Amino acid sequence: MSHSCHTYENAKLNILITGKSPVIHTLMPLLYDQGHAVSITRSPRETLFTYASQQPDLVIMAEQDNTCQTFSSIREVNKEAEALFIIDTSKPESFEPLFDFNNISFLPSTVSKEKLLTFVKNFQAKHLRKKKHEEDAKLYGLIMQSLPFPALLISTKTEQTILANKAAHNQLPAFEYEQSPPFMSALSDEVRHNIFSDLESYHLHYLKSVNAYERFWDLTVDQVAPSVFMLLAVDVTEQRQQMQLREEMERIARHDLRSPTANIVGMSRILETEAGLDEEFQPLAEIVRKTSERMIRQIDTSLTLIRLETGSLKADAHPFNLYSAISAAIGDLSQLVEEKNLEIVSLQDGNPITEECFIVCYGEASLIITMFSNLLKNAAEAAPEHSTITINITEDSRFITTKIHNMGAIPVSIRETFFDRYATYGKKKGTGLGTYSARLIASASGGDISFTTSEEKGTTLITTIPKPPIK
Repeated sequence: MSHSCHTYENAKLNILITGKSPVIHTLMPLLYDQGHAVSITRSPRETLFTYASQQPDLVIMAEQDNTCQTFSSIREVNKEAEALFIIDTSKPESFEPLFDFNNISFLPSTVSKEKLLTFVKNFQAKHLRKKKHEEDAKLYGLIMQSLPFPALLISTKTEQTILANKAAHNQLPAFEYEQSPPFMSALSDEVRHNIFSDLESYHLHYLKSVNAYERFWDLTVDQVAPSVFMLLAVDVTEQRQQMQLREEMERIARHDLRSPTANIVGMSRILETEAGLDEEFQPLAEIVRKTSERMIRQIDTSLTLIRLETGSLKADAHPFNLYSAISAAIGDLSQLVEEKNLEIVSLQDGNPITEECFIVCYGEASLIITMFSNLLKNAAEAAPEHSTITINITEDSRFITTKIHNMGAIPVSIRETFFDRYATYGKKKGTGLGTYSARLIASASGGDISFTTSEEKGTTLITTIPKPPIK
């Protein structure tokens, strides 16, 4: 920014001086000394030619024949041409026609060189401010046009659109600049007054999910200048529909699936303990119960995933035994472990863990069980048959680290997206949500998940879970 200001402060003018007044000709060396580019002409024809070829910033005219006609021709070349006229105040007939032009200045022919230099200095400052403003406006317009969503500049004085980018014309119904700006009809009078009220300090407003033009939009209204506001509109219809779908999925999972499954769990427990089944049917009742309990956990995992993604889930963190959570997760894998003849070995600091092991971590137990169920299931599915899955737990003063190792390698094609939603490879029934939800749970619990993998050493999933805070 300082470099830009420095550039503008030292920028010089291109000045055209024309006429017969001695004072303006003695001005030329002084302007040269100040670094300005100065051209001098005497005849109207030469003046027009020089102006057309050089497009000077300022024309200084004094005692020239046909002054009004000459400047009219200059204005035909440039409607915004600026001029200073040195006039003989005793001959009003010579300068009165010039009053029809706007954006011009007058000084008497008796003016001193010092006052002329002061005028040029003040003009230079005004000109450079205008030039910078024009360049800023071009940059502003370029940025607006490059935005992929509707962007509009709105004047609260005229209550009209000043500028609209291409995306606004493409994504919004046809509108006229003289009409009320887009989205205004979708806002209440009170909202319009609040967001478009001029304040001494600029301010910003956000409006979520405004229903307009059969779509939903997130609107940002930013005061960029006095009485000028920029309105940005992002189409969020699809995101809103996805949110509604997730909410519907949550409702279905909770009411239409979970409740009947919970009833099956309860009835299967009664069959196991109170129905007096023959011994040969007891295992079947146990299978029904365990399968139903696993379905409950899968439904809860789906609900948890929806809540984690929408940010509506607040983990109920408390101290609990991490090894108990891992043991519960291992229990969910019994069928897969049996089918592939896998062995699962649990270690603490490289030594076998006993059933009495008590490793206290801090988090929501149900979420941590879900996380390890997903990670162990992923490891079991990737592990070669007749191989071993190793779980090694270590801890330091703040975190408990768990490393789950199997001899399968993560395919190169999904290594960079391994924790992304729907990242899966070669699994007929894989959803690609296991590692994705596991990382969400770890993050929500104040921990993290990473991995190492290679064809030679297999894959290690590394999780960190915090220990209870020291009170």
